[in-house]
Amino acid sequence: MTPPWRYRLLIRALSPLLAGYTLWRALKDGGRRYWWQRLGIYSTSLTAELSPPEQDVKLWVHAASVGEVLTVLPLIREWQQHTGDKVLLTTGTPTGAAVLAKQALPDIQHQYLPIDFPGACRRFLEQLPAGRGWIVETEIWPWLYSHCERTGVALTIINGRLSSRTSKQSDGLLASSYRRALSPVRVLARSQQDVDNFIALGTPAAQVELIGNLKYTQSTDTPVDTPLIPGRYVLAASTHADEEVQLAGSWLKQAVKDELLVIVPRHPERGSAILRDLRALGAGVSQRSAGQQPASGDQIYLADTLGELQAWYSFASACFVGGSLITRGGHNMLEPARYSCPIVVGPHTGNFDDIMQLMRNSNAIDIAQSSDEAIRFLCEAAQGQARHRDMAARALQVSEDSQNVLQRYMTALS
Repeated sequence: MTPPWRYRLLIRALSPLLAGYTLWRALKDGGRRYWWQRLGIYSTSLTAELSPPEQDVKLWVHAASVGEVLTVLPLIREWQQHTGDKVLLTTGTPTGAAVLAKQALPDIQHQYLPIDFPGACRRFLEQLPAGRGWIVETEIWPWLYSHCERTGVALTIINGRLSSRTSKQSDGLLASSYRRALSPVRVLARSQQDVDNFIALGTPAAQVELIGNLKYTQSTDTPVDTPLIPGRYVLAASTHADEEVQLAGSWLKQAVKDELLVIVPRHPERGSAILRDLRALGAGVSQRSAGQQPASGDQIYLADTLGELQAWYSFASACFVGGSLITRGGHNMLEPARYSCPIVVGPHTGNFDDIMQLMRNSNAIDIAQSSDEAIRFLCEAAQGQARHRDMAARALQVSEDSQNVLQRYMTALS
């Protein structure tokens, strides 16, 4: 069943822009493989990098970018332990691919998911040996879903969530496109609100099930025994544009001694721009991607690298979780909770309402209304005050109490 005419017309009208962006991203950091695979081209006659997946791949998993990759990896590992399946994992971004490559996991092959062009999706599925696919969280692509239905690839959306903007499309311009795309799809949702949203968007109610938030799942990363840098530090993790400048300005006003602010941006490719902004504030800054360690007199350390966030959490005196001082919706607060770290977030945490409710009910997190309040919390927590130690212990308990969600997903998917 092809997508409705409105979507077909829209994707055709946008195709020059989508192709142009793909070319720009390929030249920026994606490379040739990104360009060709986003167009659904897998011919090894062009370059050996375009090898199709191994023919004994049994499961295809799509995770859009870094956050989705980190969310689904524990489930993939658990699945492989029980089934031995080889997995093809697709992403839409080079940063997602880089995080996966850094894990160096056996029996997981990577490709880029094609843009939602009909020909690109058809070519992708022609070279896909797997008969089932997991889509992580929110990726709804009508042409891709249509070709999956036609070729018999059974789709399940896992950790299903819908933003308020997408859920409002239940009576919008693309309502029929979403309804048709979701009609054959099974959804394992993270919250009751998401269950209601998927049904409103057109998924048959019998195909939607509440399982829980996969981001509750304990990270299976190898424990870190040695800090990445010497000395004490507080952490600003998964930050976005403007948050770094806000936090750095507040940090410099506090004139903190004997403590370093480590900033780990959500998108490390922004590192050079962030460095310029921080130095414009007059901050002493060293940059990890340049191979630098903190210098004497530095107030800030820019950790613009991939795959090290868990190591930073392991030894932080306290942390701020980013995407929350701006209207981005926040990032996973349970990640630092697993390391018994005092946590503060900004006021914008709508992507994690269920986790925030758990942590607020347990008095396991602090909410700052501004960067000044966030930095004040970090400074006080770094002093090791009893109330912050108790808060960190409660956060760890919330994390430990939430671990059975992985088994619920395994049961539902088996």
